[in-house]
Amino acid sequence: MTFKTLALAAALAIGMAAPAMAQSTCQEPIAPAAVDGTTATKEQIRAALVDVKTFIKQSDDYQECLYKDLKDQVDAAKKDKKEIDPSIPAAVDAKVKANQALKERVGAEFNTAAQAYNAKHPG
Repeated sequence: MTFKTLALAAALAIGMAAPAMAQSTCQEPIAPAAVDGTTATKEQIRAALVDVKTFIKQSDDYQECLYKDLKDQVDAAKKDKKEIDPSIPAAVDAKVKANQALKERVGAEFNTAAQAYNAKHPG
């Protein structure tokens, strides 16, 4: 590869990354896999509970980060005497609602698995 081609490829990569850098730095957490309570071991149920609690905490942090990022953008716009793009708050709300729904689904899946485990292993 010639230097010119390499420089062009690097410039293209940087140019494509710039819009992504302008977006939020908040990292959306990955939901843990659901556990089958009818076949899970006690250790698997315990590990799943830890994973669910970690995911819920990460989700709370993610939502908080999204709102903080939005506040920072609103404050910067006010300082610059500009209006914030109305699609930005709507996008933040959509991300928060989607993450909240996922949190609720993960919690419900774990509760179902725990109930199934407890039903199979009474006492």
